[in-house]
Amino acid sequence: MKKSKIICLVVSMLMIVTVFPVVGLSIQPRETKNTNVTPQLNQPPTPGYAPVPPVDAILDSPLLKDSPQVTAATMDDVVVSIIDQVDESIFLSYEQNLTANGPRPTESAACVAAADYIYNQFESMGLGVRYCPWSYSGYDSDNVEGTLPGTDETSDDIYIICAHYDTVSAGPGADDDTSGTAAVLIAALIMSQYQFNYTIKFVAFSGEEQGLLGSAVYASEAASQGWDIVGVLNCDMISYAITSTDGNNLIVFENTPSEWLYSYTVAINTEYSEYIGLTLHHGGSTWGSDHNSFWDEGYDALFYFEYTETPYYHTAQDTIAHINLTYGVKNTKLILATLAELAEAELLSNPPETPVLTGPDTGVINELYTYSAVSTEPDGENVFYFFDWGDGTNSGWIGPYDSGQEGSAQKSWSATGTYAIRAKAKDINGAQSSWSTSIMMTIMTDRPPATPTITGPAEGKPGNLYLYTVTTTDPDGDMVFYYVDWGDGQTSEWVGPYNSGATASVTHEWAEEGAYTVQAKAKDTYGVESGWATLDVTMPVSVQKHQATQLQTFLQHITQLLENLGLRLSKG
Repeated sequence: MKKSKIICLVVSMLMIVTVFPVVGLSIQPRETKNTNVTPQLNQPPTPGYAPVPPVDAILDSPLLKDSPQVTAATMDDVVVSIIDQVDESIFLSYEQNLTANGPRPTESAACVAAADYIYNQFESMGLGVRYCPWSYSGYDSDNVEGTLPGTDETSDDIYIICAHYDTVSAGPGADDDTSGTAAVLIAALIMSQYQFNYTIKFVAFSGEEQGLLGSAVYASEAASQGWDIVGVLNCDMISYAITSTDGNNLIVFENTPSEWLYSYTVAINTEYSEYIGLTLHHGGSTWGSDHNSFWDEGYDALFYFEYTETPYYHTAQDTIAHINLTYGVKNTKLILATLAELAEAELLSNPPETPVLTGPDTGVINELYTYSAVSTEPDGENVFYFFDWGDGTNSGWIGPYDSGQEGSAQKSWSATGTYAIRAKAKDINGAQSSWSTSIMMTIMTDRPPATPTITGPAEGKPGNLYLYTVTTTDPDGDMVFYYVDWGDGQTSEWVGPYNSGATASVTHEWAEEGAYTVQAKAKDTYGVESGWATLDVTMPVSVQKHQATQLQTFLQHITQLLENLGLRLSKG
């Protein structure tokens, strides 16, 4: 969809501002207010261990610059497809994985583990990923950055979505700021499946609770290197809501040079209102999160903050039990829609066809089963396959395969139940197919067949064919197969299937004299095997030797007969 360009030319004059407390009117839905004459709705708390800055540090940075040229906020099917993928389950998954580390104060082992987790997530999404080590104010830690390069090679524009992954030592910080970090990870996961005209950086900071340390170093380095950062979207505490009012409203903070960015996110919220369902409120300026580090370097940035501050802020009770997943998802959708429109989202390419999935639908615990998927790519590009095993695990992306070539993966389950197995495909550009039709895999507990009974001759002659019978029962009534090892290096392979209790007949001949141990075992239709049964067999007499002895005896008899006949003739 083509979008008409609008040029926002806003000149911010150098100014000296003195702040006076004033009383403002209540905000109605969709209404904004000028923070130069009215107070903020909800001033967010300062970071946990950070000193409160002097008054002049929280005023708008004095800038003289033009606002950037951006596309108008108009409904885009690609953006809809992006925000439609955000849901409570993925938000909860990232919350659980991050809070599982417990409190994550900067420099702690839990903070390091969280950084590694974020790095690995970015890497698995195919982003350019790096640790950004920093040392500041007596602390040493790492920011984590994932980069999705823009396709417009003539532009150096960069957009950033960020949050801080460190917490205070009192609690796991499910709201402050695991919620924002989850939004960054969700953005990276979904947006890595698309391409954008402009570069996007997904950044997780540490040191925020000590006074925005990690972001201060990052923004300073970006400025010193001349990065053209057009806009920064900072997500900090976006998941607490216990009333419908809480859950339908969101505060956005900005400074004067960033007013264009605030107006843009308001326009996005209006354009995509049926998918987001929020009312935005003008928060004005605040220094209390990582966006301020970018303001200090002259970059435009927004700070998204929950409408009602959590009462569990910086306590052990800031847990998943006290966040609202639906509210977190709504806020994440707004932020992703804003970012996708700013960076100008496009589909990567024509996605592969929905794969055809094949594999078993019944099995037993702890047995490996193979599933295969096949898809064609309309542009003839290579494809990758992804198998979702229905138990919270997956195969990851496997491949590449030629278009139309089958890909396979194996899986075993350790618990009984019914699992929905599905697969999808993506091409080399990351464009993904729809999910395949699911195979409902039922996993049962299975008992092996009884050790079989083998009967037949215990001795014989080499070269002769002998018949043996094998029988067993399966405690679950499953059909069975039999396998016989004849003790001379030869086997019957698996024969069957037979009904439980039915007798199988097999034959064998031994070529040499000797003593042999015949072994037999059974397996059921799920591959669960019995123990071995044995039968000792000897081949004491060679057929060839026996035949030779018989011929020798016959010749001796003939010779004796002829001799006797000669004697009788001579006497006659």
